Amino acid sequence: MACPCGRIIEERQLMKRKRQFLVTSVAGAALMLFAAWAGIAGTSCFNDTVQNDPQKLKTDFRAVLDTNISPVIHPEYNMIQFYSKKALDHFVKSWNSTGEKKLSLVHLGDSHLQSDILPGRVRKNLHEMHGDGGRGMIFPYSAAKTYSSVEYKTEHTGEWEYAKSLRLPPKIPLGVVGMSLYTKDTKAGFTFTFDDSVPKSYTKLRIYCKKQPSSYDLKLDFGNGKPVIIKVDSSAKDVLPYYEIDIPAFGKVIEADVVKSNDYEKEFEFYGMCLMTAEDKGAIIHNCGVGGAMYRSVLYEELFEAQLPTLDPDVVVVDFGTNDYLYDDSIKPELDSQIVEVIKRIRRVAPEASIILTSSQDMYWKGDNLLNGENFSKLIHRIAKEQDCGLFDWYWISGGRTTMLRWMDRSYAQPDGIHLSPRGYRLKGDLFTEAMVRTVQWIAQNPNADSLVFNMDTLSLKQKALILPDSLRKNPNSIAGRTKITHTVTKGQTLGGIARKYGVTVGQIKKWNNLRSDMIRVGQKLTIYKPARRR
Repeated sequence: MACPCGRIIEERQLMKRKRQFLVTSVAGAALMLFAAWAGIAGTSCFNDTVQNDPQKLKTDFRAVLDTNISPVIHPEYNMIQFYSKKALDHFVKSWNSTGEKKLSLVHLGDSHLQSDILPGRVRKNLHEMHGDGGRGMIFPYSAAKTYSSVEYKTEHTGEWEYAKSLRLPPKIPLGVVGMSLYTKDTKAGFTFTFDDSVPKSYTKLRIYCKKQPSSYDLKLDFGNGKPVIIKVDSSAKDVLPYYEIDIPAFGKVIEADVVKSNDYEKEFEFYGMCLMTAEDKGAIIHNCGVGGAMYRSVLYEELFEAQLPTLDPDVVVVDFGTNDYLYDDSIKPELDSQIVEVIKRIRRVAPEASIILTSSQDMYWKGDNLLNGENFSKLIHRIAKEQDCGLFDWYWISGGRTTMLRWMDRSYAQPDGIHLSPRGYRLKGDLFTEAMVRTVQWIAQNPNADSLVFNMDTLSLKQKALILPDSLRKNPNSIAGRTKITHTVTKGQTLGGIARKYGVTVGQIKKWNNLRSDMIRVGQKLTIYKPARRR
């Protein structure tokens, strides 16, 4: 993404807000009226009441909206759409069998995922519904000089080279996580420190690294006084792209250090680790988001097809798009073929996995509202139909064109007009969870329906008729019509005081200067775009 989110402090849960209400699905006759208006394809209405099925009762879920954001969202569209039921066959089967086999969800995408607020919310929800099957893929982000998950922090020692899927072609081979590390430094290492104690049921760890005789070995320390040495080598019989070990209960910290065991060892290449349970049940969610990534990024991941099947994916959510049309507000002719090729790459190595495509939310760039959000939604619909994929149409669920401004006004989105705030991402995670639950239930209750598709033409026309005036379609962080000045920070000054002095907001100053926190230092120069004086 253009302005990736940094580590974000958790806010209060939405459930604790004083003003809230439960978003319930439209049932019975109400949905039949809606179906006639929205053009839903299918033979029966959706019914919230799950009858005489303990498995579905256990996995029932509804997102909670407060009254600040509820008028903006279209919960009636919050389902996984499909043009052919076979698109979701494997997903539904796996969803209903988590007591016998682990449900594995792989989430590919950009900076909307990397901070792990959105995937983390989905992980939390699915663990509560299906059981905890593991943490999934983790990565030492600090060694790649980027921000970490909100659920753990990473630190590193020594010198590391890195590659990320936002810079193409990559200088180090990339795997499914979209980031890789390389070192020749014998003092190199990294540490994971989780915010919460790691469940004792997490007894398996997979280490994804390059297996070759010239590789350093890896020492893993779990704080029990018994470090584990991974002998990194290669053999004709060892065709797996990882090493799997049994691990003890370890609290919050995993420490890893390279070890030079022989003179011929001179390097180490690393692609991530997977933390999981030994039992084949519950749910596991793998966050593979990289800030700035696009659809074509997956096509440059050399190790993608070797690593993806080892995650045993039941569903792969492909959540790109923002960076594909953000910067010039245009849908490139080659984007169509790039999306199709990503789908083909997934199916070559995970042919049974269901694939769910997503559309992008309404956005602002350089102060202007983008025009192509709806066109991107239409493109994803067409490809989902042609390639037998599911579709989470987030563009319309979240409100459609110009509604990002309302998400911003209600503190559900950041001032850049692109990223959501922590509670915004948590809400999106809840809505995505609800969409999966509702879709599984709808399919069970409509066994003869082969498709579930909403017709957005009526809503699109209504929205165009009610389009916001140009003055309100501008992002308040735009610099148009403002005077650029440079402010030098003096002793005792704060961002709040500086903002008040110039009639701007703290969020604007942070956006204009790429600040990730409110901390400033004496002598620091800040760019301020002072608003024009009113006459």
